[in-house]
Amino acid sequence: MPAPIAWNKLVQFGPFRWEGLALWRAARVAVGVVVPLGLGWVSGHIQYGAYAALGALPAGVTSFQGETRSRVIVVVLASLGMAVSTFIGATTAAAWPWMLVPVVAIWGFFTGLSACLGPAPNIAVLQWSIALLIAVGLPSGPREAAVRAGLVLAGGLLQAALVAASWALRPGATERMALATSYRALAGYATDLAAGRSDPPPPTAFPASTTLEDPNPLLPMAVRLVLLNLLEEAERIRASLAALADLAKDDGTAVANQLRPLMADAASALNLVVAVLSAERAQRPALVRALSHAVDKLTVAGGAPWRWAGEALLGQLRAVARIVAIVDSRANRADQASAAIAPPIDHGLGGIRAAISTLRANAGATGEAGRHALRLAAIATLSEVMVQTTGLYQGRWVTLTIFLVLKPDYASTMFRGVQRAAGTVMGAGIGVVAGLAHIGQAGWITVASLSVAAAYALFDVSYLLFSVFLTIFVVMLLDLLGMPAIATAEARLLDTAIGATLALTAYFIWPTWLGATAQEKFARLLEAHGEYTAALLRELARPGGVGATQLRLFQVTARRARSETEAATARLSDEPSHPPLTPGLARLLIATVARLAHAELALHALALSRHRPANPVAASDATDERIDALGTALRTTLGGLAAAVANLQQPQPFAALRPIYSALAAQPALRDSPLLGIADRLVDTVNTLDAVLRERLPQPVQSADSRNRLL
Repeated sequence: MPAPIAWNKLVQFGPFRWEGLALWRAARVAVGVVVPLGLGWVSGHIQYGAYAALGALPAGVTSFQGETRSRVIVVVLASLGMAVSTFIGATTAAAWPWMLVPVVAIWGFFTGLSACLGPAPNIAVLQWSIALLIAVGLPSGPREAAVRAGLVLAGGLLQAALVAASWALRPGATERMALATSYRALAGYATDLAAGRSDPPPPTAFPASTTLEDPNPLLPMAVRLVLLNLLEEAERIRASLAALADLAKDDGTAVANQLRPLMADAASALNLVVAVLSAERAQRPALVRALSHAVDKLTVAGGAPWRWAGEALLGQLRAVARIVAIVDSRANRADQASAAIAPPIDHGLGGIRAAISTLRANAGATGEAGRHALRLAAIATLSEVMVQTTGLYQGRWVTLTIFLVLKPDYASTMFRGVQRAAGTVMGAGIGVVAGLAHIGQAGWITVASLSVAAAYALFDVSYLLFSVFLTIFVVMLLDLLGMPAIATAEARLLDTAIGATLALTAYFIWPTWLGATAQEKFARLLEAHGEYTAALLRELARPGGVGATQLRLFQVTARRARSETEAATARLSDEPSHPPLTPGLARLLIATVARLAHAELALHALALSRHRPANPVAASDATDERIDALGTALRTTLGGLAAAVANLQQPQPFAALRPIYSALAAQPALRDSPLLGIADRLVDTVNTLDAVLRERLPQPVQSADSRNRLL
């Protein structure tokens, strides 16, 4: 192993994120588990209620993923897979126990491979393996297994129905709150600028982006379009604020002082937008009037070098004030009443084909998901062979622990996996104490209900606490199915320790270090920013040639690449070092690309403001050619730097950017244009990236033939 394990981190069970406490969500999902359990008890068929609860329990965890339609889809996917797995697990354990070895291998491989599809599908598929292994402990014939599978499916579909039923509760409220959170972030950014801080905005997309991609199906199309307009204006406002910050940073203290009052007023206006979006219907008219009054008072001093960006910001704030004013107007409500339901996002055949293609592309041992799938299948198979050979009591918990602990990355396996194991041990211990209390069946159901509600509420607070309460519930539920709580808890204690040890051993025998492949993410980052910069300059040279929609797509791609790279940098910090792409170099690249992104946002704001009366870029053929030449040179250079990062070697020589910029700056049409200042920062940042890579990466290794030719 390249470096020692950070053992001190393994016992850091925090932090506890109490802001993630989700009481309403916990109540909704707990109902899906408690209702079938209670119905089974009242009807005298507690075992049937327990089987349905076993389907509802993991489906409830899955329902935390996605937004609306996507959330229901992932719950249904998990429920169908759990039903099939329950039948196969129960019948195979009863008739051909050794056949569980290849079954576990197949389930392990597909569970590991599903990591390439993203968190939601991966969590759904993981529930299949959990259902398989729980069913193994309750072997039965085909008829009884089919009944159990049907009950598991019913419990899962109950969770899907509860999710769908929640759509009828205040449709549009979730979308409004997501937009309010987005505008609150803008207000915070404007407040920072007013205080003299000019850092670039974070690369993450607004929370409303995900929500409005998958909106409430009961939300009328007219309302959805209004909310989408507000989201688009938020993107424009972020670009204008970044442009003003960029100008303040470049032009010194005097400009920064001029901008501070405007930024403070803009922050106040944005906070009013938040208030409008968050308020109840009766309170909105007064808040809308206050917003309109605040926006009308905003002005930009004439002759300021940042006037174009300030005017763009004021125009966007006025547009927002007009949009929020019509959301609840009587005429708009009439339109909404006859509006069509918003069309669903594509989760049909196109999405299935894309998922199959992704799985096929990652099935080999070259990618992280493929290697994880092979590793998980191998160690789960070994575990099952050991259980079958030794006859270990309730040995399925060994294999189940491997599925829960072994993850594709180091941090999740070491830290979250250890938390899961520790939580299981603690929960099993509490289950033993409860087993000694002899509280009766009604008491079992009551404590189990409280435990599952607590587990769901604490899911985003602490994975350790979630694991503790989830284990308590499982121990009690299995006791209702005839497995004594004390024996089950004791088996879980031993089997969890064995499974966690096997999982960690498997990871260190065949690790998947991100540091070995992270250069691919950094290469995509530089390529994406090269394409985005070139598109912005092309749009400035020939307005309409790219278009606002296409520019937004380039921006989203670059932003996503930057977010993924920042996440990769955080993972690198948890792993042993892998020179030359060390955590220090990764952080330096991220910081430099943040400067590049800041300048790109300013350029984007300039492109969007070109139709205003004070057009900052005067068109001429010669100017267009110079702008195009700079865009092409920047894209080519960033592409070369991306290749250098991908190969972890110093960049090849490229044409100097500064002379190309100088030729552009010499154009009379661009005299006093803000484009020159932004382009200067772009060139300077790309040159900095080149210098960093030449300093930190090794020189290319020349072959003997190459050296002979040089001689």
